[in-house]
Amino acid sequence: MEARDMVMGYLGSLQMRGILRAPVDEGARKILREWMLAARRGVPRVLPSQDAALAPAPASAPLEPAAEEEAPADFNDVRRSLDDAPAEEVAPAVPAFRPPCSNVQEAWQAMRTALPAWEPIRKLGTLRATPVFGEGNTQADIMMVTDAPGYQDEKAGHPLQGEAGEKLDGMLKAMGLTRADVYLTPLVKFRPSQPRQTFSTRTPSEPEIRACLPVLDFEMALVKPKVIVAFGVLVARALLQRGNLPLSDYQGGDNSYRGVPVVVTHHPSYLLRTSDLAERRRLWEEMLRVMQLVGLPISERQRGYFLPKNSAAS
Repeated sequence: MEARDMVMGYLGSLQMRGILRAPVDEGARKILREWMLAARRGVPRVLPSQDAALAPAPASAPLEPAAEEEAPADFNDVRRSLDDAPAEEVAPAVPAFRPPCSNVQEAWQAMRTALPAWEPIRKLGTLRATPVFGEGNTQADIMMVTDAPGYQDEKAGHPLQGEAGEKLDGMLKAMGLTRADVYLTPLVKFRPSQPRQTFSTRTPSEPEIRACLPVLDFEMALVKPKVIVAFGVLVARALLQRGNLPLSDYQGGDNSYRGVPVVVTHHPSYLLRTSDLAERRRLWEEMLRVMQLVGLPISERQRGYFLPKNSAAS
């Protein structure tokens, strides 16, 4: 067994014990960097294959090297660094979301059946019981991800309802699309709960987002989108993992999640709060980029949306 295989097995065993982050010394970091560069020179790994996504999660014991003395020196260097992980950097592990199924059609139904009772979400005790599932074209090139359901979403059982949903519908119409042409899904599938809650909602917490992210991974493996549209800073932070940066720091550039390009833009509700033509144009340029990434035709009229009349005519 190669050193890289054993390190991956050992990292898997740490994850199963709840260790998600660990410091490494310069020697181990150099080894890991060399492996990463070697992998980039080969065939990149993006989303897991459909078969892998539908396979049941392994129930076996954590992987460990067969014998310590058989492990090459570079593996031992990395392992020693990982074993020094301080307690304060340990976060609860969230298992992969893999409901039992044998094909894609079964997978969608299995997700609907398994999600309401999935333990990593239910044990939080901070999310309501009614799920709001993704909807639209389950083979769409464009996957749109919003943050969490509100009151109207939960009541209707569909994401992005109300005035924000109307803004989304307008954006899609301008792109020549409808909701039936894209796959729209909440990152957090349940409305965050509050004491004596009626119509109000709140921002989902980091533990809630972390618990729901494997469900989004499962959806991605089934849909296989060409591009992800991240609506709002919470979704951007969850997917791109660059810390609590403002939305503007995530916009533009070559963002990706699991090998899929990510276009970060404002949540559609932002259009309810601004009439600034420059901001609307910025959002529209991001939608033009989405169209370009999936190969949708773009007319001159579409290119001119939200531009000053003299600029659009020139």
